[in-house]
Amino acid sequence: MSNELLLDYDALTGKREWISTDADGNSFIRYEQDLTHILDANKERQNEGFDKRSDMWHAAHVPDWVQMEWFTKYGIAMWNPDHKDGVRRLLNSNEWRHLRVKHFII
Repeated sequence: MSNELLLDYDALTGKREWISTDADGNSFIRYEQDLTHILDANKERQNEGFDKRSDMWHAAHVPDWVQMEWFTKYGIAMWNPDHKDGVRRLLNSNEWRHLRVKHFII
């Protein structure tokens, strides 16, 4: 029997935040988001061309919850310039390639 309680729901992004408490009184917060529309949009953008002469390219769309997972699992904070090599490594990996919006190595 689950005692989860919905704390927050953002209809625009589909993000949900849940809280639950175990038998020992420990509280847990769980986050979820349907990423289907983001991943589908990334796939569409991968098929678009891009100007190789440009100074900047849109390389990836990384949802908030994925950023949180990277921080908790790998200690990589996307917003930290010192972690750019870790972000690049994750985005170039097969596991996270669906977050890239173009077919090039970052």
